[in-house]
Amino acid sequence: MQKATDHASAEPDKTSRSPFLFDRTPSYPEGLFSLVDTSKPMHVAFVRATGREVMETARDAMDLGLAVPVLIGEAQTIKADAAAIGWSLEGIRIVDAEGEREAIETATSLVAGNEASGLIKGQIHSDVFMGGIVKRDAGIRTDRRMLHIFAMLPPDGGRALLISDAAVNVSPNVETRVEAALQMAELARRMGVARPKVAVLSATESLLPAVPSSIEADEIATLARAADTEADFAGPLSLDLAISPESVAVKGVPADSHLGKVAGYADALVVPDIVSGNVLFKSLAYCAGGLAAGLVVGGKVPILLTSRSDPPAARLASLALAALAGQE
Repeated sequence: MQKATDHASAEPDKTSRSPFLFDRTPSYPEGLFSLVDTSKPMHVAFVRATGREVMETARDAMDLGLAVPVLIGEAQTIKADAAAIGWSLEGIRIVDAEGEREAIETATSLVAGNEASGLIKGQIHSDVFMGGIVKRDAGIRTDRRMLHIFAMLPPDGGRALLISDAAVNVSPNVETRVEAALQMAELARRMGVARPKVAVLSATESLLPAVPSSIEADEIATLARAADTEADFAGPLSLDLAISPESVAVKGVPADSHLGKVAGYADALVVPDIVSGNVLFKSLAYCAGGLAAGLVVGGKVPILLTSRSDPPAARLASLALAALAGQE
């Protein structure tokens, strides 16, 4: 018997990168930038504005007219870090604050005094940053639920796809996901979509008691339709039926149904929980080259949870998204 010698039987190379990874560096989303009214840039407090990435983001946001940065943190360190990237800081407000807790407390006081219209995380731990924001006496919370939205931007331009909630609410209840659907519809309109299509995701388009998210998706879509008549809401929809016209045609979703008004062309996706949202946005970013612009909405001002691992284009896209969310 001949011994198999094809490549399938060879020892796999465990050091090679996954072939599914998208290798191109994300480009700057000029289409998103063009939607921002640069004549009235928002004053954004950079909370603990130290480190090269934070300083470059602040500088570039000012140069693009996306924001007027207010730099909060240890003043001497801020000046040294700015000098390291050749930024003169001419006309830039610096508010001296020692340590993480003083920085976020200073930032929320600026918002309370209408001296800042947005917050962005700098060199500060996320739990300290968000912990200082959600405190009742911080003055940031409103009667709306705070939640996170990602706008996934295609690598070659084109229509964005909004996703919630991949970073804040772990297991959002029905009411929180209704709020997510409504917030995304409003944000999509600000991004130029005349009548947004919002899909509430599950693993199926059928109402199956064995799949609780399918029953909840139907309820969420019904409640959202009653609250906002300027958008279309549908659920449950699986991911393929939400974004693929080909899948819709194969599975025969009736065009005149609530599902049919959204299926195949969703502008926004309401996910069941943080795990599915996190997996979905990272799949689009790492495997399809999507640029993830994200912000927390529902507070008094837009809030940006940036990471040092975010590419520069993503941080600036997040600021542009915040500017759109905060525009009158």
